[in-house]
Amino acid sequence: MLNEQTFEFGQAKLKAKQSLRFSMRQSGEDAWYMVEDEATGKFFQIGFPQYTFLSLLNGRRTVNAAMMRTASLLRQDAFDEQQVANICKWSIEAGLVETELSGSASRRAAKESQELLQKSVSWLNPITLKVPLFQPDRLVGWATRLLGWLVSPGGAILWTMVVCYGFFQLALHWKVFVDSRISSFSSLDLFWFGAAWLVLKLIHEAAHSIVCKRYGGRVRSCGMLLLLLIPLPYVDVTSSWSFQNKWHRILTSAAGMLAELFIAAIACCVWVDASPGPLQYHAGNLIIAATLHTLLFNANPLMRFDGYYMLSDWLDIPNLSTHGKQYLKSAFKRIYFGNKPKPIIETGWRALVVKSYGFLAMLWFGLIVVGLSLGASSLIEGIGLLILASALVLWLLVPIAKCTKYFLLGSKLEKPNRIWFVTAASLTALLIGGFLFICPSPSVVTAPIVVDYEPLSIIRSEISGFAREVHIKNGQSVKQGDLLVTLENREIANEYTSLLIDIRISNLRINTLLKTEEIGSLKLEEESLQASMKRKAELELLLSKLEIRADRDGDVLALELDALTDTYLNPGSEVLSIGMPGELKAIALARQQDLQWLENQNNDKVELLIFGRNASEIIPGRITKVDPRARDDLPHEAFAASNGGTLAVVPRDQMESDPNSEANTLPDGIRNSMMLTAPRIPIEIELSTQERHSLIAGQTGTMFISNRNETIGRYLVQNFVRFVRENNFRTHGL
Repeated sequence: MLNEQTFEFGQAKLKAKQSLRFSMRQSGEDAWYMVEDEATGKFFQIGFPQYTFLSLLNGRRTVNAAMMRTASLLRQDAFDEQQVANICKWSIEAGLVETELSGSASRRAAKESQELLQKSVSWLNPITLKVPLFQPDRLVGWATRLLGWLVSPGGAILWTMVVCYGFFQLALHWKVFVDSRISSFSSLDLFWFGAAWLVLKLIHEAAHSIVCKRYGGRVRSCGMLLLLLIPLPYVDVTSSWSFQNKWHRILTSAAGMLAELFIAAIACCVWVDASPGPLQYHAGNLIIAATLHTLLFNANPLMRFDGYYMLSDWLDIPNLSTHGKQYLKSAFKRIYFGNKPKPIIETGWRALVVKSYGFLAMLWFGLIVVGLSLGASSLIEGIGLLILASALVLWLLVPIAKCTKYFLLGSKLEKPNRIWFVTAASLTALLIGGFLFICPSPSVVTAPIVVDYEPLSIIRSEISGFAREVHIKNGQSVKQGDLLVTLENREIANEYTSLLIDIRISNLRINTLLKTEEIGSLKLEEESLQASMKRKAELELLLSKLEIRADRDGDVLALELDALTDTYLNPGSEVLSIGMPGELKAIALARQQDLQWLENQNNDKVELLIFGRNASEIIPGRITKVDPRARDDLPHEAFAASNGGTLAVVPRDQMESDPNSEANTLPDGIRNSMMLTAPRIPIEIELSTQERHSLIAGQTGTMFISNRNETIGRYLVQNFVRFVRENNFRTHGL
């Protein structure tokens, strides 16, 4: 009799459940079996040797007898006692076999209680919470009768034509699309983007259901999956695993992504044809939501979403993720506990794929864990910290507790080598500690740069008026005092003409009063003339300012001079700039967290890489000024991503819409300009004489400062702590 507390497998009599249905799958010379438990609706994939062993468990034959019978049938592929024990344990836990104890009423009640407990515990997981709603099979059947014709060669041709045409149209207008999305960004975008994303997810899951039903599958349930409290619809199409044709299974997995791309292609056509407005705006949201999320998550084979099942079916490697995890677990126990490694079922190139997938999936899972944990901490005040605490318990403390329990007690099938573990763990700690806290950080301080004139003279209008005549061209050399632009202000001109007439009349009156000797009237008229002459001098000064002249020698810098004619200029409006060839400097915008290190370093030399030059051609420079005050304005337009730069910007009036804010006290030219989404530290860099004559104003590049005198561990810890503090302070005030 099998005692499930001591796992005496040899004399146990196991029986495969009658509700199991086996279907063989084959790819080349490899064969395996799909196991469906019709009672629970669960699916399992097992190899041919496992199927042979399970098929011999009829409730009358002992495990030892089944093992010997399997050995006679499989010969070189026969199992040893340890492998048989593992198969029996897995079969019992998966509910594929029954024991004398499991068939008893008490055992069934205990199992039901355990399943109820596991279900209750799952509701306490705030990271991922699955909420089933109803069985949609009948509704999906109706939708399949209506739209099932799309799952056909004709539907494939239609999909290909629409997708190719739509994305081709977007490619033709790609720069306009990117610039419009950047320049129109606002906090309201997040709401509408989320709405578009939710609609696409509903279409995504509906496509899975229709294709599954079209090929004879059944949609058992649907519901809502809450990922960090973000609602995501889901459908259960696991019945597609029973499809004999692997391309039907692949198409079922890919249906959601194909539907999203189809919607995105239609949205591309709408966006291209629509005028700027709500329709074009929402079409742009659909394009981004249907492509970006699909590439990052659904098509990513390292997560158990659509891309994973497509890869598994295409490679004909069932249970790819499970076997990869089992390999990593076995390797971990081999390295840290000295256990005998467990061989994987796959051989040849499939074994290499399984091992590589297990390692890559583990790395991706680590990134996702960190990303979701940090994202959860930045959610709603209070709730975000609760979710973060739950994530730490589930993803960190629980694995540590299991490892500790295994170290102290072992398992029913394995006993750990504690001395081996202490030795291996100590060596690992020494290696990691040495790497983090002894090795110097190879990182560098980097910042985008723009080459600009030094000094750069900005010519502004000192008086309001219309620009009637532009006397120079962009790039033209001028001398100090040269006439650049002539303005016209009819109000001042008319007042000056009228004042000249008044002065002439006043002079005639004074001559008349002198002859008549009217002393009182003469004095008043002289005072009036004096005031008119004073006003005349003021108007002449204003009229002289209607002629905008160069204040220094240099080259004219203005890209839109042709559009300046007949433009009305306010006082202070920028007209053009004048810079002297060969008098150039580099302006860098560094991150705020690099300020302390920049101020403390003794070596002010930097290296510059100018875009468009050979990557190996590094230009030396010297820092002359570091402004300790972070700024969100742009010292040069070339920094902006909307102009081909590397820094994200938004319109200032969108981000600072408060009528009482400081931004609304700024001049119109600044208030309506672009602003950085994250403030930066301005740095001025002096260039060598040779480089000042070889570079051109407006060129962009990157600044590098190497030789950071800190360890890798300190650098990582400081940046991680800074990131957490910034995000939690913004949300929770901590």
